Parts: sequence; C-alpha cells; structure tokens
Amino acid sequence: MPFAVTAALVGDENVTATPDNETGQMDNMTIAGYVAQDENLTKLAEALNVTALYDALDTGGPYTVFAPSDDAFDALGNETVNQLFNETANLTTILQYHVVEGKYTSANLTAMAENQTGQQNQTGNETGGSILDIFGGLLGGGNQTGNMTTLETLSGESLNVTVSDGEIMVENATVTMKDINTTNGVIHIIDKVLVPPGMNLTVAENQTGVMANETTEVMTTETTM
Repeated sequence: MPFAVTAALVGDENVTATPDNETGQMDNMTIAGYVAQDENLTKLAEALNVTALYDALDTGGPYTVFAPSDDAFDALGNETVNQLFNETANLTTILQYHVVEGKYTSANLTAMAENQTGQQNQTGNETGGSILDIFGGLLGGGNQTGNMTTLETLSGESLNVTVSDGEIMVENATVTMKDINTTNGVIHIIDKVLVPPGMNLTVAENQTGVMANETTEVMTTETTM
C-alpha cells in the first residue's frame, strides 16, 4: 500500500525524549513529528525527507514504525548509507519495510506472538507433530526463538516479530525503546536497519573489495616473475 503524500504541520515544543527501554506518550505529535525532533533518529528523519515520506507519516495512519537509530544506520558504513540515500527507489522500499499498517504496542505484539505460537503448538499436538518437530526437540531446537508473529509491511514483505523473556526482536533487530505513542500510531526504536529479502546494500562495496584483491594478486605475481 503506497503512502499518501499530503502536508500538515504539528507542534513539537516542550518535547522530552524518553530514556531507552521505557515507553513514551506523545499525544501532541505525529510519528513524523517525533522522528524529526529525536536526536537519535536524525538519519531516519533525513531519509523520510529524501523520499518525501515525512508527510505520509505526518497525516496517515495509524501506523506502527520500527525506527532504526542513528547507530543502526552507522553500522551500515558511510559508503553504503550515501549510496542508499542517492537511490530513492531502494530507500523508499526499505523505509516502507519498517512500517506496518495499524497500531501494535509491545503488549499487542506479545499477545499476538503467544497466541500464534500457541495455535501452532496445538496443531502440532493434534497431528502428532512432524518429523522436523521431533528432530528439533531432540536437538534442543524447540522454543529457542520464543513466541513469534508475522506482520505485513507497506513494502508488501513480511516481518517476523519474536518475543522472548520480555525482549522483542524484529527479524534480526532488537527493540531498544518501545511504545512511543503518537497521534497516528506507535514507534519502536530498533538497533539495526531492516533490509527486505533480495536486496543487498553492500554489493558495490563488495565488488570494490574483490577488484582490489584481484589487483593485489596480479601485482604479486608479476613481481615474483
């Protein structure tokens, strides 16, 4: 589902950021408004502006946004981030991969994950379990990933959300700050940038690295000869 692009202004005066791992209530701010003023989400704010998606998260909704922190973007490397910011189509797809239609708080996600896992376990018990389930149990693989549920993103791809011992994982990212409630949804801050299946953000860097290695090998061979 594409974003609708319209404009609206919201006030962000007297806003105090909420500490990590605590919940926040921003009843006077939209999702976009909160991202714009959070000092730990400056790269996400820039990405929203580059792709013209700020207005969408300022007026649409409700949405659930898994927001990568600045550290999450930094972990990609400057070259990758710069390349991504110059490829608007890919950046838009990645941002939409972080957004789910509807409002899902941490309590909602936990309940959904437990319910879905419970249904799967009940189905397994009724059918006697598959051979894979049996081997999984023998190898100690059962319940390692905790309770899990799946959400469909605005990019059309699905996200696996895992809840274990109070910790929420979105694919391979950890929620470091949860339940920032806004006027049009909720934000959960995560420690990694989520990449849709089939998209590789480091292709250019890897190719450069391979070329550099090949050049070194050729020079070494010529010197030896």
